[in-house]
Amino acid sequence: MLRIGPFLSDRTGWQAYLKPFLEKPLPGDLNWTSTLGSICALLFVIQALTGILLAMYYNPSPDHAYQSIDYIMQHVFMGRILRGIHHWGAAAMVTFVVFHMIAVFYYGAYKPPRELTWIMGVGLLVLTLAFGFTGYLLPWDQKAYWATVVGTNIPHDIPLIGKYITRLLRGGEEVSGLTLTRFYSIHMLILPALMLLLMGVHIYLVRIHDVAGHWDPDHPGKQKSSRFFPDHVFRSAIAFSIVFSCIIFLSIFVDPPREDIAMTPDPTYLPRPEWYFMWLFHVLTYFSGKVELIAGLAVPIGGVLLLLLLPFLGRTELRSPADRPIAAAVGVMLLMGIVYLNIMGIAGSKPYGEVIVIPNRQLTPVEMKGLNVWVERDCAYCHRIMGRGALATREGPDLSNVIAKGRTKEWLVKMIRDPKSISRWTTMPKYDLTEEELDALVEFVLSLDFDRYGMKIISREEALKGNINLR
Repeated sequence: MLRIGPFLSDRTGWQAYLKPFLEKPLPGDLNWTSTLGSICALLFVIQALTGILLAMYYNPSPDHAYQSIDYIMQHVFMGRILRGIHHWGAAAMVTFVVFHMIAVFYYGAYKPPRELTWIMGVGLLVLTLAFGFTGYLLPWDQKAYWATVVGTNIPHDIPLIGKYITRLLRGGEEVSGLTLTRFYSIHMLILPALMLLLMGVHIYLVRIHDVAGHWDPDHPGKQKSSRFFPDHVFRSAIAFSIVFSCIIFLSIFVDPPREDIAMTPDPTYLPRPEWYFMWLFHVLTYFSGKVELIAGLAVPIGGVLLLLLLPFLGRTELRSPADRPIAAAVGVMLLMGIVYLNIMGIAGSKPYGEVIVIPNRQLTPVEMKGLNVWVERDCAYCHRIMGRGALATREGPDLSNVIAKGRTKEWLVKMIRDPKSISRWTTMPKYDLTEEELDALVEFVLSLDFDRYGMKIISREEALKGNINLR
């Protein structure tokens, strides 16, 4: 028995390599933010393990993907919790990778000699988001399908190569079963291999150049001593236990959101991605046509390039935020902008057009036709009637009581047919309506005279069926 210790030490390199790695001194001024990197690594391990278990029951085909999720949730032992851990763990991993990047930026830990460490971290952030993008197609529900349609269509307008990139991502002209199997392969094989490679290089660089610690050389913690084991390991274990407990809690009590199977007909459906892509999705709403390429590609690519170049932009090696005010101010503004856009995007993804406000009188046949045009052309995406029916974030004016506002039939026809002829600053697009449809829509808008008739609220289904009973 006494020989087992030396045997294992000699064969595993414990004394020469592993023990020095675990006992390597660390700065004594490290706080709880130093555990963020360890949390990210452990969350990746959890994602890998749960992903392997889920793959044993998942079928990556359009005919069975949705049903295989049902099977996992209802028939696999602890399958509902297993899928919950994978879902909420993915959200946690994105969150903590971003928190880790913010902490490194705040402490100036990207400064020399840690430039390559930061660059590897940016690569890990991109891979984490790629995991999210490829992963949320796999349930094959409405959200998965349409978010992938929007996401893979972004590079389409790149001159010369755009359509080939979109085709490469989709495996064809449209999002289909080929897209699903392609995303599954990338999610399960390519991305984990790249993640392990970059994590290994990242951890190696951290060990070579040490954890940065506080920027102030006179910080009281500098006088303390610390080691990777047991000090940092113990602190990281506590932090990860709290995070993992929250994931388990959510997995038990909150099922991952799930919608109807992909391509279910629903004219009111508004495509939207996961929350961590919502800011970019919302940016796209401010652009249209060819200009959408600016938001879809220039913004994320420019952001990644800015992060990669960050260690080389400042000449000073001072790490305090006070010593790099421009970088700190730009970082805070960008972070606040992304948070704001995310909030607006989430608010804007709520259902719209489910109710319609009409005058409390019998509509004429032409006005009924206009009501149908209103519904079919999704006018409620931008416009409210008496403050109801539309998305809260849309900028179109409320169309109630337009007569009292001095709008004539001729003015409304011109505005709908060619909005720029009325206001050069409007974001309203032209609508290709027949003369009959245009006339009917205008008559319906003019009928919204609630000062004279009062109002009645109907559902979208009632409007389409013409089943309007005045009460």
